Amino acid sequence: MKQDIEDLSVYNPEGSELRILQLKMFDILVSVTDICNKHNIPYWISGGTLLGAKRHGGFIPWDDDIDIELMRTDYKKLLEILPKELPDNLYLQTPKEKSYRLLFSKVRDRFSIVYSEEEDMACYKEKGIFIDIFSEERSYRWLKNIVDFFYGRSFRRLKRGRPFHSVKYFYEYSVSLLLYPIGVFLMWIAHLICAVTKPDNILHSYGIGNSTNHNAQYMFPLSRIEFEGKLFSAPKDVDKYLTKQYGDYMNIPPKDKRLTHFLKVEYL
Repeated sequence: MKQDIEDLSVYNPEGSELRILQLKMFDILVSVTDICNKHNIPYWISGGTLLGAKRHGGFIPWDDDIDIELMRTDYKKLLEILPKELPDNLYLQTPKEKSYRLLFSKVRDRFSIVYSEEEDMACYKEKGIFIDIFSEERSYRWLKNIVDFFYGRSFRRLKRGRPFHSVKYFYEYSVSLLLYPIGVFLMWIAHLICAVTKPDNILHSYGIGNSTNHNAQYMFPLSRIEFEGKLFSAPKDVDKYLTKQYGDYMNIPPKDKRLTHFLKVEYL
């Protein structure tokens, strides 16, 4: 007997709150990637964004997130260019910003406010709709795990601040003051090791947290894939990339696994 095909459009029909949010994110993606293309900066859509492009031709119907990735040198170059060329309604947020606890960047819409646990805890001004921009580099999983233990955790706890909020916060902040310089030193050593050995593994840059250990052989040279009616850069072999990250990625997850991130969005 033929199974009924589930109508996934119920999650984001045209005009719905989620669809409006998705299209706002899409506009940010177009602005950022147009700047990448203008300056010949290689990037690729990744994670659930790439999965949505392959499986749905656009957003995963229940998703409220867009991710792009760049190799570390290209990421640094892009961060220098974006403040000069982003339209006035968009804002670049980087790990240098006070109380921003993440070691990757975001481009945000200035005329909205996202409400979530992370955003509500932060004291920075711009909290609008965003896309995530990740730095990637050649490394080894074991080496990244070591550096992340010292560098990533201590960075996030120091940026959180509020050491006198509780005994736990005071302990974590105090320990992080000691661990952070060790983490920075280990990261310098890790960069040196990888510059010499040139591993094929492509991972999030140090401190961001664990990511799938992809291989440069199926990542580069980059290809193109359609997402919401527009072509964007993608890994060379999208099938290998997604299989490594998600397994049987064409299989629609059960309803209790179809998660979103935002609690509420306010438009100004």
